[in-house]
Amino acid sequence: MGNSSKTVLKIGGMTCAGCVNVIQNKLADIDGVEKCEVNLGSEKAVLEYDPKKTTLLKLEDAIKNAGYQVVYEKLVVILEGLTDASNAEQLEKKLLSVLGIKNASVNYGNAQATIEYNSTLLSLADIRKTLQDSGYPIISEDIASSAEEVEAKKTKRLLTMGIIFSIPIILFGHFGTQYISLPLSGTSESIYISFVCATVVQLFVGRRFYVGAFKMAKMKSANMDTLIVLGTTTAFVFSIFHTFPNVVFEHIHYETTAAIITFIILGKYLESKTKGKASSAIKKLLELQPKVATVRKDGIESEVPIELLQQGDVVIVKPGEKIPVDSKILEGISAVDESMVTGESIPITKKLHDTVIGGTVNQEGSLTIQVIKTGKDSFLSQVVSLVEDAMGKKPALQLIVDRVAGRFAFGVMGIALVTFFSWMLAVPGEIMIALIPTVAVLVVACPCALGLATPTAIMVGMAKAAQNGVIFKGGPSLESLAKVNTIVFDKTGTLTEGKPQVTDLIAINEIDIVGGNSSSSNSLLEIAAIAERKSEHPLARSLINYAKESRISIGEPSSFISVPGKGVEAKFQEQKILVGNQTMMEKEGISLNKVSEQIKQLQHQGKTISLVAIEKELVGLIAFLDTAKPSAKITIKHLNEKGVEVIMLTGDNELTASTIAKELGIKRILANLMPSDKVDAIVNLQKEGKKVAMVGDGINDAPALSQSDVGIAIGSGTDIALEAGDVVLVRDNLVDVLSAIEISKKTLGKIKQNLVYAFAYNAALIPVAGVGFLYPALAGLAMAASSVSVVSSSLMLKRWKPKFI
Repeated sequence: MGNSSKTVLKIGGMTCAGCVNVIQNKLADIDGVEKCEVNLGSEKAVLEYDPKKTTLLKLEDAIKNAGYQVVYEKLVVILEGLTDASNAEQLEKKLLSVLGIKNASVNYGNAQATIEYNSTLLSLADIRKTLQDSGYPIISEDIASSAEEVEAKKTKRLLTMGIIFSIPIILFGHFGTQYISLPLSGTSESIYISFVCATVVQLFVGRRFYVGAFKMAKMKSANMDTLIVLGTTTAFVFSIFHTFPNVVFEHIHYETTAAIITFIILGKYLESKTKGKASSAIKKLLELQPKVATVRKDGIESEVPIELLQQGDVVIVKPGEKIPVDSKILEGISAVDESMVTGESIPITKKLHDTVIGGTVNQEGSLTIQVIKTGKDSFLSQVVSLVEDAMGKKPALQLIVDRVAGRFAFGVMGIALVTFFSWMLAVPGEIMIALIPTVAVLVVACPCALGLATPTAIMVGMAKAAQNGVIFKGGPSLESLAKVNTIVFDKTGTLTEGKPQVTDLIAINEIDIVGGNSSSSNSLLEIAAIAERKSEHPLARSLINYAKESRISIGEPSSFISVPGKGVEAKFQEQKILVGNQTMMEKEGISLNKVSEQIKQLQHQGKTISLVAIEKELVGLIAFLDTAKPSAKITIKHLNEKGVEVIMLTGDNELTASTIAKELGIKRILANLMPSDKVDAIVNLQKEGKKVAMVGDGINDAPALSQSDVGIAIGSGTDIALEAGDVVLVRDNLVDVLSAIEISKKTLGKIKQNLVYAFAYNAALIPVAGVGFLYPALAGLAMAASSVSVVSSSLMLKRWKPKFI
């Protein structure tokens, strides 16, 4: 798996879960494909494959052989700087070497480049940047309509044609003649007109269904298209049989087939519009970025498109303007509104050297910022990439539904056969009477509703979560979080600020080392700082900062060894210095009798103790206090109220941990844990039958986060893609744990609601159609409405707002 390549392909032509199964099976059969997940909602395939065994071209060919196509976007640009044909040839090669560009043609004569690219792997900004970096600025560009827009326009044209040709059929049909008397009503001529119009609707407007059914037949499978083709073709052919050579008016039902196809096309059009709203929810984040930025270079300010910004550029952002890209502040101080990307409702004060996120709003002072990230490395691009990637990872519930939906069409065909023969037995010789309910059964069944129930809810739910600073890295994590009954929090840096402050310096024995200083707090601080100088532990960093603030000169140790979970060992002036916890001192045989009472008193105050020894002799102790985050107490309170068990995990001693736990309302603690012990603690909780979520900083806690059922990593700045865990909280605010649980439960609830509706719809209307109580045209309308209603139901999630922000 280490040498695997990963890609995402947008697939056109999918209509229901049957298509998903066909494509998935076709791709999975290719040697070298290690993982394949096809999503009907986003119409994408997420693939992991061994490039030594197969290629992207083979994967695309497999999709084409299954009867579908890989969709590419098109961009045409006019370039500046093309001086000869060799320039054009070199640029063409450069473009074709970029992952995600399928075809590139550069014409020197008219300075035009035509590029076909995979929009799931490459953004327009990335292409523009590639051209700019190659030395060919864009003069003008023409972006072709997206595949979704092209499909929507095509469907709209077919719908318009279907309505136009269906109207005369209905007026001349059984329904029309009962209420309206037209000059040709009831004549053979009216039936011939209906036949011509019905042929156009059946074979031209409904051509897509025949194409889809043929694809399925080649793969020895069936789907919604199969059911529509069987139903409408049966009624259409039977009507033709009674049109030629002699018209038998009572056995002609052209209006049935025309209305069914038109209603279903209407449903497809509405479905594409609502699906577009669902899939575009996350992309709205990218629209937050302004189009241009004010760049200062050599003292001159000029406006440039943000796509052309490069790392290191200096940008001026005035009050009320949006920050163009991820940057750090060089000059100025201001309040920045980050609500649109993190969900944080209160503006954040930003000052010198702070980072600011592209798309956020500078509310007060003027800022001079320096670009640190652009294109796909930016915060917003990372969010979109993570969420779109996550949408390709199906929850267990969807995998089950896909299997059911894949067999659904065959079940419906079986029911239709039973319906037909039952009616033939009930009314012998009356084939038309038996055909009407049979067609209704075929048409009313809707595998689409089943196939769309889960992915559309996942798409909207994940998008809303991301807009509020919660990023799920897959459908399985969203589903699992909704079922969690135990949440384990790391203490340092998660429940607490992670910025411990030195509160006590207690010297025990005379310190004879640094310049022969007497026993004093400064000497103790100096000794400890020398030993901790090369350590990255939070306590060490706090100690070093405190020593610098106290104007202590920190010497360079001649050797340094970090002892994970215990402390550090260093040598200075040929003397061994130990700085660590009680476990470390006891292992070294150093007596703590002199300070045991002081240690207990400090620990009762919630302080963490570091002991300092020189050559096996204890010389003092240093106490640190790490305060709880303001958001921790309210988060724990609401989790307790919801019946979720909360547990604290820490490497600190039990007395200090229990003091903080009591302050926050945590009843169970697991203390004195080495990093490896945290994983064992999670395993033991899982053995107790608990569904465990672990909340940590995503770096030191990575193993424990991976072991838990759901790992929740606290975000840090703009490097969200590097965080461990299944869920990333963009803000360093524990209240977002509540938001993550809430949206996961809301989304899972919506999925279940959609599935109940889809199954109930089919379970109720198929029998109704079978006993003859549902006219086929109305069955087509009901089928179309069911798909649209499932997608519309998912869109209701867009109204969700976190209760605690």
